Amino acid sequence: MAQIKQMNIVAQEIANDIIKEINNQCDWQVDQFLPESSEGNQINQTHSYLVRLVANHIQNSANNE
Repeated sequence: MAQIKQMNIVAQEIANDIIKEINNQCDWQVDQFLPESSEGNQINQTHSYLVRLVANHIQNSANNE
Protein backbone atom coordinates (compact mmCIF):
# COMPACT_ATOMS: atom_id res chain seq x y z
CA MET A 1 0.00 0.00 0.00
CA ALA A 2 2.85 2.40 0.79
CA GLN A 3 4.29 1.93 -2.70
CA ILE A 4 0.97 2.78 -4.31
CA LYS A 5 0.73 5.95 -2.22
CA GLN A 6 4.29 6.90 -3.20
CA MET A 7 3.55 6.21 -6.87
CA ASN A 8 0.52 8.48 -6.62
CA ILE A 9 2.66 11.29 -5.18
CA VAL A 10 5.25 10.88 -7.94
CA ALA A 11 2.52 10.71 -10.61
CA GLN A 12 0.99 13.96 -9.32
CA GLU A 13 4.37 15.70 -9.45
CA ILE A 14 4.92 14.49 -13.02
CA ALA A 15 1.42 15.60 -13.99
CA ASN A 16 2.04 19.06 -12.51
CA ASP A 17 5.25 19.40 -14.54
CA ILE A 18 3.51 18.25 -17.72
CA ILE A 19 0.59 20.63 -17.18
CA LYS A 20 3.03 23.53 -16.82
CA GLU A 21 4.77 22.48 -20.04
CA ILE A 22 1.46 22.15 -21.91
CA ASN A 23 0.47 25.63 -20.75
CA ASN A 24 3.83 27.05 -21.84
CA GLN A 25 3.60 25.42 -25.26
CA CYS A 26 0.03 26.66 -25.70
CA ASP A 27 1.13 30.17 -24.69
CA TRP A 28 3.63 30.09 -27.54
CA GLN A 29 1.17 28.72 -30.11
CA VAL A 30 -2.16 30.41 -29.31
CA ASP A 31 -1.38 33.68 -31.13
CA GLN A 32 -1.36 31.98 -34.52
CA PHE A 33 -5.07 31.20 -34.12
CA LEU A 34 -6.16 34.72 -33.15
CA PRO A 35 -6.43 38.01 -34.97
CA GLU A 36 -3.98 40.69 -33.81
CA SER A 37 -6.82 42.68 -32.25
CA SER A 38 -7.68 39.86 -29.82
CA GLU A 39 -8.01 40.74 -26.16
CA GLY A 40 -8.26 39.09 -22.73
CA ASN A 41 -11.30 36.83 -22.75
CA GLN A 42 -10.87 35.71 -26.36
CA ILE A 43 -7.22 34.88 -25.74
CA ASN A 44 -8.07 32.99 -22.54
CA GLN A 45 -10.86 31.00 -24.22
CA THR A 46 -8.66 30.07 -27.18
CA HIS A 47 -5.82 29.09 -24.85
CA SER A 48 -8.15 26.93 -22.75
CA TYR A 49 -9.55 25.25 -25.85
CA LEU A 50 -6.06 24.48 -27.13
CA VAL A 51 -5.06 23.03 -23.74
CA ARG A 52 -8.18 20.81 -23.76
CA LEU A 53 -7.37 19.62 -27.28
CA VAL A 54 -3.84 18.69 -26.22
CA ALA A 55 -5.18 16.87 -23.14
CA ASN A 56 -7.65 14.95 -25.32
CA HIS A 57 -4.86 13.87 -27.66
CA ILE A 58 -2.80 12.68 -24.69
CA GLN A 59 -5.74 10.77 -23.29
CA ASN A 60 -6.47 9.17 -26.67
CA SER A 61 -2.83 8.16 -27.05
CA ALA A 62 -2.81 6.59 -23.58
CA ASN A 63 -6.01 4.69 -24.35
CA ASN A 64 -4.49 3.27 -27.54
CA GLU A 65 -1.43 1.81 -25.82
